Amino acid sequence: MINKREIPAKCTFLLSKWKKNLNLTNFERTKFENILNQLDFQIKKLEKKELEISVYGRVGVGKSSLLNALIEKQIFPTDILNGNTKATKSYTWDKRFKNLNKVELIDSPGIDEINNTNKEKINFNYVLDTDLILFVIDSDITRTDLNSIEELLKNNKPILLVLNRCDQWSSQETKLILSSIHKKLSFCKQKIKIALVSSSPREARIKPDGTVRSEQKMPKVDILKNELKDIINQSGELILCINSLRIADQFYKLLKESRLLRKKEEAQNLIGKYATLKASGVAINPFLMIDLVTGLAFDSALIIQLSKLYGLEIGGPSARQLVKKLSFQNSLLGGAQIGIQITLNIFKQILILAAPITGGLSLAPTAPIAISQAALAIHSTKLIGRLAAYKFLNGTNKKDGRPRLMLKYLLRKNSDLRIMLGDFKSLTSSTTKNQNYLLP
Repeated sequence: MINKREIPAKCTFLLSKWKKNLNLTNFERTKFENILNQLDFQIKKLEKKELEISVYGRVGVGKSSLLNALIEKQIFPTDILNGNTKATKSYTWDKRFKNLNKVELIDSPGIDEINNTNKEKINFNYVLDTDLILFVIDSDITRTDLNSIEELLKNNKPILLVLNRCDQWSSQETKLILSSIHKKLSFCKQKIKIALVSSSPREARIKPDGTVRSEQKMPKVDILKNELKDIINQSGELILCINSLRIADQFYKLLKESRLLRKKEEAQNLIGKYATLKASGVAINPFLMIDLVTGLAFDSALIIQLSKLYGLEIGGPSARQLVKKLSFQNSLLGGAQIGIQITLNIFKQILILAAPITGGLSLAPTAPIAISQAALAIHSTKLIGRLAAYKFLNGTNKKDGRPRLMLKYLLRKNSDLRIMLGDFKSLTSSTTKNQNYLLP
């Protein structure tokens, strides 16, 4: 078991070693330059122990005033008009945190205040690169909020949900709002924490002349501030690890998709070659056990050659294990194929044994049987090749799946991070939608 203190160093080492073993071509380095730079930047943050925290949410929910309340300084500009923040702005928090050298707070424009789809995407991607997100709302959650939260969780982003302006409601109204929010977030198996704050409360005062004026009161953010400090002190480095692993896993998925697509035609030719060899061996040989052993050998060799073609190499034992796994998962390759082969071989053996009695006439029907066995061998080999490519694309093992396996390990061992990430089990799994065009 890995000691919690050793995780950041172990994560950095494994990521660097994993990246080096990818053997990227010049074409791949150029194609994935942006995300590789993004990964390098995140790994450097992990090495330097520099954490970034951003606020995110709709326009006018009090993101800037929340940051000012947390740091007890008027650093981020605010205004009575909504949408004062037009560009990102950062501030290094002048507090000392355990195991971290720097904590940076980042203010960002509201989700719905940039009337430009491209700029909204740029802003979202910028927030996505930060390590912890304070998602701010000021009332019941909206569809815009939900869409953004779902997208952030799909990218394995730790989120702390902040309900601002709680001074405006009674305790009963607050309970109703919280109940509605939790109901709308029911797609998360883990119950996401919600921090209640009033970053810029105001109170009506009657002046001596009878006029009513709104006066600024002291912010009520102490509970959030203490919780945030606890998170940073206890899990700051782990959050840095999660973001590094998230980017690495995203890059690896894109890399595998690219390789499968570019090598699709070569993979089809390779599968065809092994299908022909396997069919020839099965058709000629009269013994079932030799057929099965030969088939396993051909399928294992095919998987090894496919892994080399895709640049995702696996050894012989791993290849044989994958063949067996695929065979059991697919009814045709498992029980059905063996059953058909047994039946055909028994029939073939009877005809061969009867040859001396029938003067060789009984050998005539063995030809169609051999053809049937060959056809079955061809079909099973093509299916094995296609399933193997699918496993290369979506599967994980100890060598090539390190970012995802490490990510799952961190989330499984840290309940607080699971809550901030929602239903991490489904969110860390690969999407299999529209991937058939990549398979040979």
